[in-house]
Amino acid sequence: ALGIPAGVQNMVMSLSNAVIQSCINGFGAPVVAGYSAAAKIDGFVIMPILSFSMAATTFVGQNSGAGLRERVSRGVRTTLLVGVIYSLSVSLVLFILAPFLVSLFSRDAEVVGYGVMAIRYFCPFYFLLAVIHILAGSIRGSGRTLPPMVILLISLCAFRILWVSLILPLNNTIGMVFSVYPASWALGAVLMVLYACLSGWNEKSVV
Repeated sequence: ALGIPAGVQNMVMSLSNAVIQSCINGFGAPVVAGYSAAAKIDGFVIMPILSFSMAATTFVGQNSGAGLRERVSRGVRTTLLVGVIYSLSVSLVLFILAPFLVSLFSRDAEVVGYGVMAIRYFCPFYFLLAVIHILAGSIRGSGRTLPPMVILLISLCAFRILWVSLILPLNNTIGMVFSVYPASWALGAVLMVLYACLSGWNEKSVV
């Protein structure tokens, strides 16, 4: 039962990704190729963040079950710190090495240019993904699986579809398409922090 919200979340988020991909496709083959290269690099960056999230879920679940609330709080703070430091460090490296990394996938100057553009739109904001996923994983560990699902669906799915439908037509550029990612991450981070701070999720586990 605890895995059902995550399954629903992934299914619906696939829809928003398909909508964004269709927008990117409309800008031509070089943009698509550049974005695809950036997405492959992006995947390597995000996997450790998701690993931090899964570790937080396990840690919180074990310590909540044992009634060690203060240890849960310390563990979540430590994981957030490590995740943010990792994200900022990788972001700096990616920002500098983006031309070299994208050129591993294509030698076409136009493709490399769009790939570098995508990476440099994304990488300064990876720390927001660390905040979102680590807090989501921590909250799930306490047994509260629905709130993180709702927050992620609002920020990483519904918001993106609204952006593409309402904001993109006002300035139909590839930069505006790329901007939907950091904008949605910022919204998700704010909502997740607000929930984590105001809900009292660590006061009593729901398992």
